[in-house]
Amino acid sequence: MTAPASTLTLTSTASSVVRSGSPAGWQLGVLYGPAVYGVSAAAVALPDAATHLHANAAGLAWILTAYAAGVGVGAVTAGRLTDLWGTRRVLLSAAALLTLGALICAVAPTLHTVVIGRVLLATGSGAVMAAALASTARLPAAHRRASMATFGACMAGFAATAPLAGALAAHWSWRAALILPVLSIAAIPSCWPLTAPATQHDRLDWPGAGLLAAVAAGLLLTAQTAPHTSALTTAILAAATAAAALGLAARTRIHPGGFLTRGILSAGWFHKATIIGAGVYAALFAVLYTAPHLLNQQGYSTMQIGVLLLPGAVIGAALARLAALAARRLPARHVLAAVSVILAATMLNAAITPRPWTIVATATAAFTASAITQMLLTTHVTAHTAVESRGGVSGLLTLATFLGGGCGTALCATLWQTWGPAAALAVVAIAPALGALAARRIR
Repeated sequence: MTAPASTLTLTSTASSVVRSGSPAGWQLGVLYGPAVYGVSAAAVALPDAATHLHANAAGLAWILTAYAAGVGVGAVTAGRLTDLWGTRRVLLSAAALLTLGALICAVAPTLHTVVIGRVLLATGSGAVMAAALASTARLPAAHRRASMATFGACMAGFAATAPLAGALAAHWSWRAALILPVLSIAAIPSCWPLTAPATQHDRLDWPGAGLLAAVAAGLLLTAQTAPHTSALTTAILAAATAAAALGLAARTRIHPGGFLTRGILSAGWFHKATIIGAGVYAALFAVLYTAPHLLNQQGYSTMQIGVLLLPGAVIGAALARLAALAARRLPARHVLAAVSVILAATMLNAAITPRPWTIVATATAAFTASAITQMLLTTHVTAHTAVESRGGVSGLLTLATFLGGGCGTALCATLWQTWGPAAALAVVAIAPALGALAARRIR
């Protein structure tokens, strides 16, 4: 079977860029990296945002939950578009969404308006992430492993600077800390040679995309609002989500070449990857949601929180690089299981003894595990997927992992009010523990 023209163009272009000595992994990592700021940097600014927006913990959770939903939907939609139209049009659309979302957040007078801006910003970030992952996955096989290693190290580097970046931005304005993902626009020109132009014009299955977005939004809305609404409202939301899921399944069966590639959602390897990614990101979001509040309760300011988390995040970046090297010699399932278990253990430790050093250790484990998991699962998806559908499948995996992150935040916010932040952290620690069990079964 002949590869699509866009795939041949991208492979040829990427080959020339890599042969010329350009660090493709670093370039694409810098494109992807600012999306991490949408979680880590924004989390540092939540205490200041609460004061200015007069919002409680449950309301503030929407700032992170909305970002998780937007990134997931943006990634899965843009991922499929990169398969059909190439990555250049996706990046241009992403730049427009990032700009619009940042402008709304910059002037929003209420929490609701901030959430709308964050959704648009996150959708643009999701599109950028999908383009970066698709471009990395489609690099020539001889250079892909090295590029993925540098890509993962670059992600860890952004994670390392995120707390301090958020604190510095929040020192100027808490709004600035919420819009840092817009920095991805600056990296688009350097990544342009690694992208593919639109050489085919197949139509996107927009009804399928809409159904998937409805399922994702329904899951997060149900998780976020269930403790604060009536049983009838929760039941209606759950029923609507289930109906959208059934509709999506039926449409995928009728249109196997539509938005979702037939067979992906029933593949065992995809199920395991989803459990691992969602578990780690649920823990990451929970840690990033609780850590600033726990430290703030102990008398630390926003700037002090950023500085306090920075050394642990730097250690996490170094550990992520070492894990990338170890993954070349050890089976990926061992590395994924180890980082998931360590993350769960540090969360339990912080829940039992919520002192500054245990919170920093937990943040370190979360930064490390998320970078390693994203890197290894992207390689895993690449090995199981045809070149012409890697963008869509990578986007679908990103949606699943960020849905896990959003549910982790929602669960934390819910349990926080009843049992307190430490207990909430302990409950969410179950998610990476389940991911570790799934990782052991990966081949």
